[in-house]
Amino acid sequence: QVSLSHECTRAIMKLMYCPHCRGMSSVKPCNNYCLNVVKGCLANQADLNTEWKYLMDSLIVVADRIDGPYNVDTVIGTIHMRIAEAISNLQENKDLITAKVFQGCGNPKISTKGSSSEDKKRRGKVTLEAKSSAQALEMLVLDAKGNLTALKTYWITLPGSLCSKKVMASAASDDKCWNGMTKGSYLPEVMGDGLANQINNPEVEVDITKPDMTIRQQIMQLKIMTNRLGNANIGNDVDFQDTSDDMSGSGSGDSCPDDVCGKRLSKSPSTRQPETHAIPKQSGHGVNGASSRSLPSVSLLLLLSVTVSAAQHLWR
Repeated sequence: QVSLSHECTRAIMKLMYCPHCRGMSSVKPCNNYCLNVVKGCLANQADLNTEWKYLMDSLIVVADRIDGPYNVDTVIGTIHMRIAEAISNLQENKDLITAKVFQGCGNPKISTKGSSSEDKKRRGKVTLEAKSSAQALEMLVLDAKGNLTALKTYWITLPGSLCSKKVMASAASDDKCWNGMTKGSYLPEVMGDGLANQINNPEVEVDITKPDMTIRQQIMQLKIMTNRLGNANIGNDVDFQDTSDDMSGSGSGDSCPDDVCGKRLSKSPSTRQPETHAIPKQSGHGVNGASSRSLPSVSLLLLLSVTVSAAQHLWR
């Protein structure tokens, strides 16, 4: 779903189809060769990694809060234990407490009517339902935390995943794979992640001076969302509106104004300094970025906005 540049399209064609033209249809592409091609094509997307990781960490903190002492199901499910503790405390200090109650309220009329069997059955049923509900929520939170942890490195592990599952590249130690010219080992080193590390990519020509504007806007949205989650987590009121309202939305490459985003980001409870990404004035040149459909962060952020907003009422 990513719109590919001419250089990237050419590199992928060479990676996947040139062996067939050379009569080596059964020879798989070298793993490191595939990694360099995909890292060059998805260089801009890899730059999402830093802020994406911070967002996943923030969501895990939110999950911990839901699964911790603020879990309403846990509180309600253990209320019978708290009542039992209160009764025990009353029994241990019954003389002192009774004297204070009689002093303030007078002597009460004592009822001899005991609890019916129906009342006992009803209380038992409520206890079982509360326990079942608490266990269900605990499993959901654990599952969500596991998925969030796995997604932390999504953008930098994407090239390896594509090479192993889509391209079906050979093993890293294979010396009889397609290296772009013939069957043999692949000698160039594997490039690092992100746009800046593609300056010497031997397989894809990437202009590192022209970052994709859509990706830079996504990075800013991730920063804003992480900041909001951090504020909500410490109990501050946060307006979880559509994050697109915080962006210029013009597509001209202009970033969020400093007098708006700068003040909002300064409220972050975290002491870290967010990584900055320069946004040049050029637009419409260089490597094309992902379409809106290819970035799970947009739909995810909208969904998380609603979820965390509801959770915020729960914490109160």
